[in-house]
Amino acid sequence: MVQAVKPNWNNRTLFQGDNLEFMQSMNSETVNLIATDPPFNKGKDFHADPESLAAGASFNDRWRWDEIHETWIDSIQDDHPAAWAVIDWTRMTYGDDMAAFLCFMAARLIEMRRILRDDGSIYLHCDPTASHYLKTLMDSIFGRWQFRNELVWKRTSGRSDARRYGRVHDIILYYVKDKGAVWNTQYQPHDDEYVRRTYQHEDERGRWRLSDLTAAGIRNGESGMAWRGIDPGARGRHWATPIVGGMNDYIREHGLIPGWPEAYPSSIGRLEALDAAGLVYWPQRGARVPQLKRYLSSTKGIATEDVIDDVKRLEAGSIERTGYPTQKPLALYRRIIRASSNPGDIVFDPFAGCATTAIAAEAEGRQWVAADIWPGTFEVTQERLETLARPAGEGETSGLRLYPVTQRTDPLVRTDDGEISAPSLKSVYRKQSAPTMRRAAMLAALIERDGLQCQGCGFEPPRPEYLELDHKLPRADGGSNEIENRVLLCGPCNRAKGARLTLTGLREVNRKAGVMLAGLATDRRGQRG
Repeated sequence: MVQAVKPNWNNRTLFQGDNLEFMQSMNSETVNLIATDPPFNKGKDFHADPESLAAGASFNDRWRWDEIHETWIDSIQDDHPAAWAVIDWTRMTYGDDMAAFLCFMAARLIEMRRILRDDGSIYLHCDPTASHYLKTLMDSIFGRWQFRNELVWKRTSGRSDARRYGRVHDIILYYVKDKGAVWNTQYQPHDDEYVRRTYQHEDERGRWRLSDLTAAGIRNGESGMAWRGIDPGARGRHWATPIVGGMNDYIREHGLIPGWPEAYPSSIGRLEALDAAGLVYWPQRGARVPQLKRYLSSTKGIATEDVIDDVKRLEAGSIERTGYPTQKPLALYRRIIRASSNPGDIVFDPFAGCATTAIAAEAEGRQWVAADIWPGTFEVTQERLETLARPAGEGETSGLRLYPVTQRTDPLVRTDDGEISAPSLKSVYRKQSAPTMRRAAMLAALIERDGLQCQGCGFEPPRPEYLELDHKLPRADGGSNEIENRVLLCGPCNRAKGARLTLTGLREVNRKAGVMLAGLATDRRGQRG
């Protein structure tokens, strides 16, 4: 794993402005977790309650292709052709509004991936309006093999929609940067009916149930020996004592057997210790096969699943409510933060809104950094942090800032050599010192320089639209986006060249295949491509 460089910002930093500009100025591989709730492409406007803490907050969740920055398109086409293919296909099949939304998100997701550590994760909150398009986009940027879960958050119930099923859920897409991402399993309590049905016994230590002290399979060692006249091998089994898991933790934490399990290296010794501690149940009749008393307090509960139905949306009157139009409950984001980060890790939210992710991170003992274009985010964040600092029922803190927040309106200064965001180029290519030409201008200049001709095979198309912009030296090998390294190819040559062949290599492949026309052995300046 490549060790992340030092962050070029302080804990509790809030950027006010366009998050893309700030993300581009953040050092690479400095964030452990991104948990964010961006626009959903709902096609409507959102406004905060004018009488609330978030009064004045509003945003337009409508998207138009003619409002998309051409620099975003250039960057995506140059460095993430797979992401561009998703956007281009969406524009043809769905329309300009969804494609414009995906273009907006792609420019930012590319940067999010760059600033994530190798053991980092990202959770992207959305809903069925665009979730399937966003998943395909994230597959193209993070890699489909890094997809972990599509979480379904059942935010409400009892809703009826005309002529279709009631819409009661949001989607949260969970991806990791690499296979070694942090993961801490979260648990939910057992429901009362399960406890009543399963933990049927009770003593001074609490409710307990019976569980096996044996496991399937015959063993030749001590775990297969007879104990107290009982031979587990006769039943095709062997002794299995709790040396890992919840019951093991319960014994250690309550001091029921001093030195457990290290002080008892043998299976028979552990069985004797369990029995002496009153943890073995002996049936009164029958074969008298002993069983383990497994106490309710030894279980962590049910491992959280990908359908979240125990966290509801914030109702009117909730102490958490700020009036922000799309506010999410702290419990939801605290669970995410506990699952995919450790205490002291850095959590980032590029669409901070009313700062739910930041507040959840603070409550869970994490560092955080956030960004939002709404000017009121700073005041709401500070107020929510002060509420977090005050124990229930206590008054104001007399102006004491227990959680001081740094607000920035200017970009940072990179201290990591300016490594770019393309995943395939990590540690190979460094950002250009001079700005590159716009794609349209570059196309015209290349036609002027090389003629209306594919530089891979010599094909002369009837119109410029049949030629595609590519690199002589691949980006993966350190090639730049500047015109000196650019070339026009026909579609078949561009696909044959891929991400690894140089222009010279492509021409050699075409020459051997007998498809390269005369005059392309060298370029117009007599140099090999």
